[in-house]
Amino acid sequence: MNNYYLKIADIKIHVKSPFKINIGVESKDFISKYEDEDILLEYIEIKEPLKIDGTLVYDNTVKFYKTKDGFIHELYPGPNMEAYAWVKPVNKHYYEVKYLSGKEKNIDYSRNIIDIMNIEQVLNSYNIFLLHSSFIKYQDKAIIFSAPSGTGKSTQADLWEKYEQAEIINGDRAALRKIDNKWTAYGLPIAGTSGIYKNKKAEISHIIVLRQGKENKLTKLSPREAFIKLYSETLVHTWDKEFQENIVNMITDVVQSVPIYQYECLPDKSAVDFLKEQIIKDRDLVVETN
Repeated sequence: MNNYYLKIADIKIHVKSPFKINIGVESKDFISKYEDEDILLEYIEIKEPLKIDGTLVYDNTVKFYKTKDGFIHELYPGPNMEAYAWVKPVNKHYYEVKYLSGKEKNIDYSRNIIDIMNIEQVLNSYNIFLLHSSFIKYQDKAIIFSAPSGTGKSTQADLWEKYEQAEIINGDRAALRKIDNKWTAYGLPIAGTSGIYKNKKAEISHIIVLRQGKENKLTKLSPREAFIKLYSETLVHTWDKEFQENIVNMITDVVQSVPIYQYECLPDKSAVDFLKEQIIKDRDLVVETN
């Protein structure tokens, strides 16, 4: 039996597998040397496809079924192909992965662990959610740039790295978790096309919702406006009421605890200078309020 230990958003994950898992570049920083666990993910070989007695609630690149024992996650190697693995969260501490004999090659890469576990569900059970964003660390605090794809969050992160020596922790996702009554951002082993996967964390100083503009204009968002912006950039399982309610509660807390601003900005150094001037006022921002 092969044993692997990962640490994601301070959640310790033990993976137990009868086959060897290849550790990819995105996972290396998240491998833990400590052999302890909050969660056990166990791979179990089966000879016949699993028969699911439940209702299909989600059908896209994967399927989710609602059963009397909870949600079962069914995996496929591609469109119009037969399922090869089934994931059942027995409880928040134990995930059972049953896979068809001979299909190990579909799941023997470390990146598959994140997909198989349905990482947003795992983290949700520990009151953590994923925000579509670029996460930089500046003066030991996190600045989160959130925006739809193609709106400039990677550009702004790169500009802060270039002109302010900020450290980019993740270019596409951040995990948000409240620790000691402070919202903290964590890097993740998933990062879209940015290729930046750092296992670091920092207390969140600001969340900046980006919009492209013809000038640099910073607008403080009301809690209601901020909630709408963040919710739209959060992956939510709408078929899972408990998951959805937990997301709503967490985002409601974030928008009441963290300064959140909409920033219409230019893709150049002036955007960094303008935002920095506001940030160094130690959250006592003089901004336009809707």
